[in-house]
Amino acid sequence: MHLLIPALILLVGTVVLLVMAMYRKSSTYAMGQRLDQLKAGDPTAQEELSKPFSQRVVFPLGGLVARLFRGSTPAQMSDQTRKKLIMAGLHPRVSPAQLLGLCWFSAGGCVVLMFVLLIYLGVASRENPWNDPLNIAYLVVALVGGYLVPQFILSRKVRARQEEILLTLPYSIDILSISVEAGMGFDAGVGYTMKKIKGPLSDEFAKTLNEIRLGKPRLDALEDLGNRTGVEELKTFITAVVHASRLGGSITNTLRIQADAMRVRQRQRAQEQAMKAPVKMVLPLVFFIFPALFVVILGPAMISIWRQLINQ
Repeated sequence: MHLLIPALILLVGTVVLLVMAMYRKSSTYAMGQRLDQLKAGDPTAQEELSKPFSQRVVFPLGGLVARLFRGSTPAQMSDQTRKKLIMAGLHPRVSPAQLLGLCWFSAGGCVVLMFVLLIYLGVASRENPWNDPLNIAYLVVALVGGYLVPQFILSRKVRARQEEILLTLPYSIDILSISVEAGMGFDAGVGYTMKKIKGPLSDEFAKTLNEIRLGKPRLDALEDLGNRTGVEELKTFITAVVHASRLGGSITNTLRIQADAMRVRQRQRAQEQAMKAPVKMVLPLVFFIFPALFVVILGPAMISIWRQLINQ
């Protein structure tokens, strides 16, 4: 009897704590917290400070600069920049206008730095730097180079993301093929594959499934998936699936054939990279390894020859 009362108190306390923990993890509690933040008066300050510096300062600054060159920017350039941003996974966080404005801002900054450098060199040499027409060419090069730097960084990000998708693709198609052969529908198989992988391909699968759930035709959503990534292997896979669906072919056989073909392509890419390795090793060998070997091997002999010549 003496132990029954503390046991009941402990049980009631445990149940209360579990109920409170479940409530704090629920969407109702999160919604209430959000409403309390909105009523507090400054709900977005902490969210803005939690964003990366590029999203808080750099890209909005590019958007301000883009307004100055809005009329002089061709529509084709904006479309190409938008496609690159989509391939890099930055759209819609970064708009084409913001990136193009950042290009102009970078170009202006490089021109200012080059101008200051030329003025400093002219003062140091006590000559007028503008008498040399080559200095004008330096300013033009700084303008063009500064404009191309953000575009170059964006292209590098696009290539890195495409390579990551390419590395994940064979494993993803294998999982999708096994899932469909096990009796899952194609959409369910894509969802299962999305949970089993990580990286940009998982994000693209999630976008495709969301588009299908919102009412977009499945084949159109799949075609948009290939266009968003820009990976040729993924486009080939999607084209085969779309053709099989439209012609009434077997999706299971198509997935099995595409999985085998993808493994063959991955093996060929690995062999290609292995064949390129000797060519890439030539420059380090010639400029770094061979000179060190020559110093170690011929150095003592050259010292002995030099001493013999001096003694004579």
